[in-house]
Amino acid sequence: MCGICGFIDHKPRSALDTVDMLIRLRHRGPDQAGIYIDGITFQVKDTEELRGIDAKGRVSLGQSRLEIVGGEEGIQPISGRVLTIVHNGEIYNYRELRELIGSPDMRSTSDSEVLVRFIELFYGGNLLEAVKKAMPFLDGMYVFAVTDGKTLVLARDPIGKKPVYFTDGFPFFFASERKALIKVKGSNQIKRLPPGVILEVSENEIRVERGYSIEKPPIEINDMEEAISAYERAFDRAVRKRISGLKRVGVLFSGGIDSVLVSRALQLYGCDITCYSVGAEDGDDIKMALKVARELGFRIRVKYLTEELIEELLPEIVEAIELNGLIQVEAAIPMYIAARMCREDNHKVMFTGQGADELFAGYSWYNDVVREDGYTALHLRLWEDIESLYIDTLEREDRMAMAHAIELRAPFLDRELIRTAMRISPRLKIRDAGDPYRKIVHRELALRKGIPLEIAYRKKSRAQDGTGVHNMIESLAKRYFKGRSFKRVNVLDYGSNYRYLDEEYSTPEAEAFLDEIAKRNNVWFLARSDEDSIKASAYQTNLLRKLT
Repeated sequence: MCGICGFIDHKPRSALDTVDMLIRLRHRGPDQAGIYIDGITFQVKDTEELRGIDAKGRVSLGQSRLEIVGGEEGIQPISGRVLTIVHNGEIYNYRELRELIGSPDMRSTSDSEVLVRFIELFYGGNLLEAVKKAMPFLDGMYVFAVTDGKTLVLARDPIGKKPVYFTDGFPFFFASERKALIKVKGSNQIKRLPPGVILEVSENEIRVERGYSIEKPPIEINDMEEAISAYERAFDRAVRKRISGLKRVGVLFSGGIDSVLVSRALQLYGCDITCYSVGAEDGDDIKMALKVARELGFRIRVKYLTEELIEELLPEIVEAIELNGLIQVEAAIPMYIAARMCREDNHKVMFTGQGADELFAGYSWYNDVVREDGYTALHLRLWEDIESLYIDTLEREDRMAMAHAIELRAPFLDRELIRTAMRISPRLKIRDAGDPYRKIVHRELALRKGIPLEIAYRKKSRAQDGTGVHNMIESLAKRYFKGRSFKRVNVLDYGSNYRYLDEEYSTPEAEAFLDEIAKRNNVWFLARSDEDSIKASAYQTNLLRKLT
C-alpha cells in the first residue's frame, strides 16, 4: 500500500515534478520512497532525500511505500527485464502468479515484482495489450503504472478499491490523490480513472480501454441452505487470502452485523485483533460495540466523540478527504479517528465490512425497489450500487485510512465473493417489501458462525446517526452561524455556495459550516461539495460509455 505518481511528456521534464507530488503523498507510505526517470531509479528511506535529484526525462514514476509485503527489496519503482512499475495495493494471489512466471532471477518476495514480471509474460512491444491480458489473472485491489520507457499505462482494479487521478493532455500527470496534482496542473483539469479501465499514454496520444470487469453470473441459487453454504465458502476464502502473512490486525467496528462477522472470522482464524469503535458516549453504535465485544471476546478500543474533538479535527479531515459535502464528511469522521487509533497501536492493516450492504440489500431503500419494481429490479440495482461504490465511498475510506498510513482490507469486496453473492436469489436477501431486517442470507451466515441472534438480526442505522456525528456537526454549525441567516446559491461553483440575508431563512447550516472550514483553512481548492461529486460521476459515465 502506498502513494504513486508520475508523468509522461513530449520533451524531458525535471524529476522534481515527481518529487513534489511524492511529498504530498508521503502520509500514504512513510517507510520508503523511490523515483524512476528515463531508465534511472533512485530509492531512499525518506522522501525528503529525493529533493536533491538533478535528472530529467520524458517518463517518470514515483512511489511512497507502506511496507507490508516484500521487505526492503520491495522498494519501488521496481523493474523487470524490460518494464518498470509502481503499484498501490495488494495482489493476493501473487504466490500463484510467481509459480506461473517461474523466474529464478527475481530479486524480492514482493507482489509488485511479481506483477511486473507477470505483465512481461504478455509483452511483445504493445504495453496496453500486455496489461489487458494480465488483468483477468490479478486477484486483489490495485492501481499500477507501468512503462517500457516509451509508453505509460495506468490500470485500476475492477471494483475501484484503490484510487488514481490524472490530468488531461500533455504533460500527462497521475497520482493517488488529487492534492498531489494541484501544484503541477490545477484543480479543474483532474479526472479519476474508473475501475477496470486501462489508460495508455504514448508520445502522440492518450487511449482509454476497458481492461477487466467482474463477470455477471446468472441467478442460480434459490435455496437458503445452499446459499449460506456457498456464501460461507467464498467468505472464508476471502478472509484467508487477506490475512496471509499477518498476525495482528485492526477492525473498524460498529457492533453491526458486517463488522462483527468480519471480526468473528478473523478470530476463528487465530488473528490477534483489536476492534476500533468511534461514537458519542450515549450513541447506539458505541453501546452495541461494547456489548458485542464483551460477548464475543474481542479486544476493543473506544474513542468517545465530542463537539470539541470534531471541531478540532474537521480542518484536517476536509483536507484529507478532498470533499466538503456534509454526507461525506459525516461518514468520514469515524473512519479517520479509528485509523488514527489503529496506527497508534502500530498496526498497518485494518479490516472493514464495506460492501455487504450492496451485495445483500442492507439499506432501507431496497425495500422500496422491491415494492415498486420487484426482485429483478432489485438484483439490477445491487449490481449498479456495487459498480458505483468507488465513486465516493471507497475513495473516501481510502483517503481517511491512508492519512494515517493504514491499509484497508474489505473481504466482502472480493471478486469471487461478489460473484457468489450475485448468484444468490434476491428473494433470499429481502423476504418481502416490508422486511425490516434485509440481508437475510448474510445474517443466517452470522448465526452459523456462532454470533448470537440479537446481534445477527440487529437493525441497521446510518453510520453518522449511530455515532452521533450528525447532531454534533449540526450543533457546531448553529453555534457558528448564531444570529445569521442565509440561503444556498451557486451550488456547482468553487466560489461560496451561500449568501447571508438579513431576514430569517431556513438554511442548511451544517453544509455552510463545512464550506467555511474549507475556505478558512485554505483547502477550498481541494474540497468539493456533493453536487461537484455528481459532476465528476457524470464525467465517469461518459467515459465508460465510450468504452462500450
